[in-house]
Amino acid sequence: MNISDIAFIGSGAASTITLVELFKKLNDRPAPEKKLTITVIDKYPEFWTGIPYGSRSSVNSLIITPVTDFIQEKTEQTLFFNWIISNLDELTNYYSVKGGNAASNWLNENLPFIKSGEWEKVYIPRFIFGFYLENKLQGLLKEAKEKQLVEVTLIHGEAVDIEKTGDGLYTIVLEDNDKHHLVKVAKKLVIATGSAPVKKYLKEANNNLYSYINDIYEPALDENIKALAKALSNTSDVEERNVLIIGTNASSIELLYLLNYLPDINTKINRIVAISTRGSMPYHIDQAELNNYPCPHLDTLKVSGGYDIRTLVKAAKKDIEQTILNGVINVPYTARVIGYTLELMQTLDEDSQKMFYGTYGMQLTKLIRRSGPAYKGATAAFIQAQKLELLKGEFLNITNGVNGCQLNYADPATKELHTFDLPFKVVINCTGSDNLDVSASRLLYNLVHKNICKENLSGKGFIVNENFEAAPNLYVIGPLLGGNMNKRIYTWHLENVAKLFYYAPFLVDCLLGE
Repeated sequence: MNISDIAFIGSGAASTITLVELFKKLNDRPAPEKKLTITVIDKYPEFWTGIPYGSRSSVNSLIITPVTDFIQEKTEQTLFFNWIISNLDELTNYYSVKGGNAASNWLNENLPFIKSGEWEKVYIPRFIFGFYLENKLQGLLKEAKEKQLVEVTLIHGEAVDIEKTGDGLYTIVLEDNDKHHLVKVAKKLVIATGSAPVKKYLKEANNNLYSYINDIYEPALDENIKALAKALSNTSDVEERNVLIIGTNASSIELLYLLNYLPDINTKINRIVAISTRGSMPYHIDQAELNNYPCPHLDTLKVSGGYDIRTLVKAAKKDIEQTILNGVINVPYTARVIGYTLELMQTLDEDSQKMFYGTYGMQLTKLIRRSGPAYKGATAAFIQAQKLELLKGEFLNITNGVNGCQLNYADPATKELHTFDLPFKVVINCTGSDNLDVSASRLLYNLVHKNICKENLSGKGFIVNENFEAAPNLYVIGPLLGGNMNKRIYTWHLENVAKLFYYAPFLVDCLLGE
């Protein structure tokens, strides 16, 4: 039987950054007696980029924070910036050809900042980081192969199930495009699949009344934009060319940014309605340092004492409201509020702290969602053109109407029921991931229901120990770590590269038994 030493399920940023650290460590020490055998499995044929940094996103998709926040570790930051400068002509030419109007505008605005080293003003297209990451991995892998250190096998197939054998091995059941099953066996298994699939609000539309897109990145963002354009073109009455977006998160503001630079599609749209319980898009970012960062509600708790996790979070939410003014969020101010909250939390018991990382932390994160000026500018342009309405409401369902579908929703405060007064020809789901115990991912669903792994309090991630193990020799890296608190891992949200660079070296030590 061919048994891998380590198998990775998923080949996006989480597994790629981990493998980069692994190959770096192997390349810097004497060769072992035996090659390390590694299998990497991905349901898509594109390896080393994942959804955000590869072809399933648009070439015009941007990171949502300045690149100096995107990569915070100074050594890695310097390597990345130097790589961009060294490859700037090639990257610029590629982007100019592939990106159209959005690329031309981005290059005009950002090339001066890049050339002058003002990186704190740059929100890079995500494909650039994907190119960098793949280039880095391939270089280290080539060196490791030349030194006879590793043997890496790539498998294109969807991991749908896991079995744990009596001798401690993991059997991975894979399904190919033709629905044929094959099996791979590994001594150690790393789950690096990214976020769980989005919550599915509707069944696929099986009529001619409207089109439904459940996930804008499945199969790819550009393909779904073409589907949107086709649905609008097939609607003869301009006033019926209305688009409903469920959710106002990063993917929805990204979609609006891309549409803003596609005039052939933009002119076909009559109205866009984006519904969420907050009724607002991510905030514009202000990085200005302030003279002081008043936190009166947290100050009151600190002085009075006797608070619990619920009253602490309530006070933090009130102080976070002060960091936002006219749709602009001051990042240093929010950092102060979060840091102060964590400081006050240290006096609470361990169960309360775990509850914060498992549930309340994400509540605070949702209050401070943010994105760069380019994304916010596109949203503002749609609002100014009276093509976009941000609707504050709780999505209930869709019902068939005469000329499309009707939106039924509830007022978040009063719970009063409403039906929106426009029919929709296209419905796009831009919400977050579903809980693991009801996930559309057969792999994640089976891991939970076979009791191989346990959900943490967030419902979006697995409980792991300080060695990243959700089960003996079964490791987790990436967004599925969110909601954990232990001696090494303490995060309620792990969907950014900076944290992956921080955690990956620790995971590599665990994989190598060090």
